[in-house]
Amino acid sequence: MRRWLSIIAIVLVSTITVSAQTLVVPAAANAEGVNQTHWRTDLQVKAMGEEGASFTVELLESGANNSEPESFERTLDAGASLRLGNLLDTEFGFTGTAALRVSAATGRILVSSRTYNDDPEGTYGQTVPGIDDSLSTSFGESATLIQLSRSSDPAIGFRTNVGFVNLTGETIGVTVELFAAAGSSLGTVNRNLKPFEHRQVNDVFHAAGADDVVDGYAVVRTVSEDGHFICYASVVDNGSGDAVFILGATEADPTPDEARLVVFESFLRPG
Repeated sequence: MRRWLSIIAIVLVSTITVSAQTLVVPAAANAEGVNQTHWRTDLQVKAMGEEGASFTVELLESGANNSEPESFERTLDAGASLRLGNLLDTEFGFTGTAALRVSAATGRILVSSRTYNDDPEGTYGQTVPGIDDSLSTSFGESATLIQLSRSSDPAIGFRTNVGFVNLTGETIGVTVELFAAAGSSLGTVNRNLKPFEHRQVNDVFHAAGADDVVDGYAVVRTVSEDGHFICYASVVDNGSGDAVFILGATEADPTPDEARLVVFESFLRPG
């Protein structure tokens, strides 16, 4: 007797829903700094594609629980771009440091910013991009910051500040482990971040007990199982005050191989 084996494939079709776009500018300022510097932030937002966009900007104050942040809304025509100069002052009336959360209610947007010393003889500063919150670092991953250094003499060399933004509505713990370029540990800094808090640790190598560091790096993790965050470093020239912005590069921590059960399901029908 001839028998035929028929395999009936079942195709599952899912609908992909595009979630609202949220980008985080992890550092912004309207504050006085060392050596008589005056730090300001300009925000730039552009509508993408051939459609307009509407968006909300929220202020995530440093050292605060930002579960209910201050905010404002703007609308862009298709192809339009908007610059908001010194927006911590002009839009929020806020003095200090913060992060910014920019969410598109309609359309898609590009977001960038510049934080700079507003000097009458000429400005200097650093570009701080808008980071998609899907690129955050989660529990079980680490973010690496490279190109860091520190001079114990405040008149020469560089200093390194490390900052974080908690992207959850819960308090999370973060750990910063600092290394020399060859891989030797230089110390650890631990901080707890309130819901949606921005925090910056200035002169982070000094905070960890290190002295001069010609070339170093940092590895940042969260110790909270539901935590996820964005981190960055700002490496500042002690002589001029000029700074370089460095975004944490996320790496998944290796996990040991383990056996996994895989089930293949089909229907067998005799011919």
